[in-house]
Amino acid sequence: MKWVRLLFALLISSGLLLLAACQEEPLIENVSVAPETISPNADGRDDLANISFKLNRNANVALYFYDDTGMRYVFRSPTPLSLNDEPYTVLFPGVVDGFTLPDDGDVPYAIERRVLPDGMYTWEIVAENETDGEVKVTGTLKVENADTQLPGITGFSVYPKEFSPNQDGLNDRVRINAFLEKDVEELQVYMLDEEGVRHHIAEDQQSETPLNEAGFHTFDYDGGIDAGAEPPPDGTYTVYAEARDLVGQRTKVSDTLTLVNAGRPLAYILNAEVEWSTETTMQLNETLYFTLTVENDGNTPIRTSGPAAGAVYESDQNYATLGETIQAGVFRVGIHCENATINYPWRWAIGKEEDLVEIDDQLYLPPDERAVVSGGIRFVNVSDARNPQYCWAGLIHEDVEIAPVNNNVDPLFLRIVEP
Repeated sequence: MKWVRLLFALLISSGLLLLAACQEEPLIENVSVAPETISPNADGRDDLANISFKLNRNANVALYFYDDTGMRYVFRSPTPLSLNDEPYTVLFPGVVDGFTLPDDGDVPYAIERRVLPDGMYTWEIVAENETDGEVKVTGTLKVENADTQLPGITGFSVYPKEFSPNQDGLNDRVRINAFLEKDVEELQVYMLDEEGVRHHIAEDQQSETPLNEAGFHTFDYDGGIDAGAEPPPDGTYTVYAEARDLVGQRTKVSDTLTLVNAGRPLAYILNAEVEWSTETTMQLNETLYFTLTVENDGNTPIRTSGPAAGAVYESDQNYATLGETIQAGVFRVGIHCENATINYPWRWAIGKEEDLVEIDDQLYLPPDERAVVSGGIRFVNVSDARNPQYCWAGLIHEDVEIAPVNNNVDPLFLRIVEP
């Protein structure tokens, strides 16, 4: 029985030693912050402090700094970390979550990240779990020669506040202005939709201030439509401008923007067919008539303007002589003949008034609608340069494009003879 008691005593002793060993292993250990002095000014010398620690059990870990008044600055909010054989390391650039100072005044931007002012700070690493509770490790860090000038954004504006990216020539673009108070590493402007997707807005290439330098910056937004993209759906969005300097400080401003009637315009001459009033030949002073159908195959209304469908031109006239100049974004049906001196000199609205709807005093063909267009040209002279000549129809999106599918539609080989 003596050896049994001895064995039992040894087992108890070993268990106690093992338990003691387990209990002696702290939740967090080998904590270091080096160097003890940093100068966060992006000059490449002592800009960063290396923070390292070993975590022996799973825990939420946070990193804070305190100034001599006891004010707390957050570098890392509590973050779940798991047991790891290798130490955790993080570089501290002297920048913490945004805060304000008494001398800031009423700034027109949000401060999201900011560098600590010069001074002595107490750093605190807090590890916490249900078993160990809260464990804190502290030390000191000196900050000197910090670049504390914020990358402020002033004069932020979005105009117009409502726009319709649909290439109709009216309120198709938005101008966004921002003034940078210092040179930055990055200035970006974007629109955020309801799903959290960012729509990047490029800086205007005509902006006089070089990219990311202090000064006035202008951004131009068309909903992506000029690049062939489908613009975001109608609705009210938030537009943000964010600036980040070389130290890592970050500011942000915002405003709202409303999209209406957004969409890529898609329209065609139905079946690429034109009904001509003659097949080959007509006499001088007779009128060449045509009839075709325009289909709006897109999801946005398309704008149009006169001359009204049904109008008849003299061959020596054009749209300008009838008082209708080119209007950016307008769709018109055009007829062109090889002897014409300008492109598509004879043009018509893409439907009669009863086919169209009025939006802000402008006429539009609604989505998924068709309109019949007819008109005529009375040939009052004949050119010796080319007779017969080809004539054809086109659907013109003025100052935007004549899509290949809408150009040179259903050509007619026409000979004009004198009576």
